Amino acid sequence: MTPVNRRTFLKLAGAGAGTLALGEKRLPAQPSPEVVVIGAGAFGGWAALYLREMGLAVTLVDQYGPGNSYSSSGGEMRQIRAAYGDREIYTRWVIEAFKRWKIREQEWGRQMFFQTGQITLAPRWTQELRNTKRVFDKLGVDNEVIQPDDLVRRYPQFDHQGVEFGFYVPGTGLLRCGEGCRAVTEAFLKKGGQFRMAKAEPGGRSGGRLLDVSLSTGETVAAQTFVFACGPWHPKLFPDVLKDKLMLARRPQIYIGTPPDDNRFSYPNCPNFTTQGVYGFPSLEGKGVKIGPYWSMAPIDPDGDDRVVTTEEIKKTHEFTASALPPLAGQPIVETRVAPRANSVDGHFIIDRHPELANVWLVGGGSGHGYKHGIMVGEYVANRVVGKDEDPELAATFKIKDETF
Repeated sequence: MTPVNRRTFLKLAGAGAGTLALGEKRLPAQPSPEVVVIGAGAFGGWAALYLREMGLAVTLVDQYGPGNSYSSSGGEMRQIRAAYGDREIYTRWVIEAFKRWKIREQEWGRQMFFQTGQITLAPRWTQELRNTKRVFDKLGVDNEVIQPDDLVRRYPQFDHQGVEFGFYVPGTGLLRCGEGCRAVTEAFLKKGGQFRMAKAEPGGRSGGRLLDVSLSTGETVAAQTFVFACGPWHPKLFPDVLKDKLMLARRPQIYIGTPPDDNRFSYPNCPNFTTQGVYGFPSLEGKGVKIGPYWSMAPIDPDGDDRVVTTEEIKKTHEFTASALPPLAGQPIVETRVAPRANSVDGHFIIDRHPELANVWLVGGGSGHGYKHGIMVGEYVANRVVGKDEDPELAATFKIKDETF
């Protein structure tokens, strides 16, 4: 596997387009763009790639580059899970996403998906879990309810006190996130897309349409359609539309070292897990066990705030480790990150036209589960842009809601 590092990406971006892989369809060279996509994260990068594969002339703009450390899509790993209670559309999309990631892995010659499985150590049945199992059974998603004795035998690395059962889904796993964003943009460039690393702001308006975007480089880029997939930057760009419709919160990502003689928490011996209200991932390639606590959801400025964990978060991490993952008690925290999370008022994505600009699409509201769906959202956005998908139920689901925080 050849990682898509920043140097490789910038080389491709400077060239405008690279050499196509064997068997790829060669698309014509791109003239001035028909579509400008602002934001090269999980939603924007995939939307740009799908639009380009449809044959449209597309320019992708990002102020820091795909997979950057400011973004919600940066870092090493995100989980791809299928459990969404009764929100069946997300489970359906994840099932299809598994297939698509495998196809893209073959296309790119890189491993992006690692099948770890996922287990929830549950103290009781909740309505959310019951709904999830019902949807899984309806859609044919392999799942297993593991009873306490068998749970202790199969997963001795976890504390099982107060656990009534384990709910196990073998087909889920981990995705490379920052590298995945760079791989998507690299594919976009190889297929003739154009990339600009610059800050973009809406430009002139006329007749209920946006005419162009102004870049921090001094350029002005005009197009027929604009897709703003800006994650936590949406409220800054469109405060009149999204004021109090998105809540920005900091999400710590904390990696705990594993003992040198114990591989029970390492891939492929450990699944993704949820226990005591915290989710975690196995150590992959020596990275350490990752946990994603919900102990702090303080506001965050995606441009100006420091990305460091607090003393209290470190203290709670060690307390959680000693309680829930006993073999890791006393192990050091080996790495931390803080990413911004943009929550919508109802947890659904936002994929909707700007209410005053008919040729502007607003795509965001990842709400902590956006990355795993990017490969599906991108195609859905591309189809909406070209008028191919007018499913009223989905459109209503992803509409900008009237409710506010």
